[in-house]
Amino acid sequence: MHSDVEKKSNRLIIPLVWEAIFVLCTLAVVLRDDRRHFGLTLYFMFIFYLGIVIYYRKELSIKKFFTSFMSFKDFILPVLITSAGMALCRALSRFAAFNLFAGHQKIMMPLAYSSSIPGMIILALTVIILQPLAEELFYRKAVIRFSDNRLMFVTILAGFVLEAVTRSYTPLGILEAVLISVPLVVSYSVTRNIYVPLFVHFIFNIIVNMPDLVYDFMRLMLA
Repeated sequence: MHSDVEKKSNRLIIPLVWEAIFVLCTLAVVLRDDRRHFGLTLYFMFIFYLGIVIYYRKELSIKKFFTSFMSFKDFILPVLITSAGMALCRALSRFAAFNLFAGHQKIMMPLAYSSSIPGMIILALTVIILQPLAEELFYRKAVIRFSDNRLMFVTILAGFVLEAVTRSYTPLGILEAVLISVPLVVSYSVTRNIYVPLFVHFIFNIIVNMPDLVYDFMRLMLA
């Protein structure tokens, strides 16, 4: 048991270093505050998430996903509950942003992607496919440990922080990123099935991002 925990901990070294490089690169762009370079963050994100997915690719199984999908109690019901939680947390975050913290600085990841069709395609691949895969495999499945309650609590907090700092660089932005992730963390902690939060994360990102993606893509096609 101890050797298994140590092995899993050692496997976190490369992703943690990979994230540190990503955060430093994107932070350099944000601090420079030059919109001409904001497009770089999209490519940084694409490379970062792609690297995480490749690193943890063996943790995924299409067979296990479809096996889980067939169970109402163990998959469909948790998916519905988690989806409701995601909708509630998004509504709360938007309410807080527009009413409680209006005027406060909230720096989220700047993405200048709308100037080219290739950029739109990379953005779609990043936010709809790679981001859910990478975040669930890394911040949930790889980071969270269930060997005892205290360790689980600590690793859940660690996962929150690691994920949030890839989304924002201000306390308010980090708080919003954490809030959105709460239902996914609770879902995985209760079900111990990574395919439940992963499926919800996919659907959530499609609903949130697809309208803007379709609008911008059509605008570029007709320009």
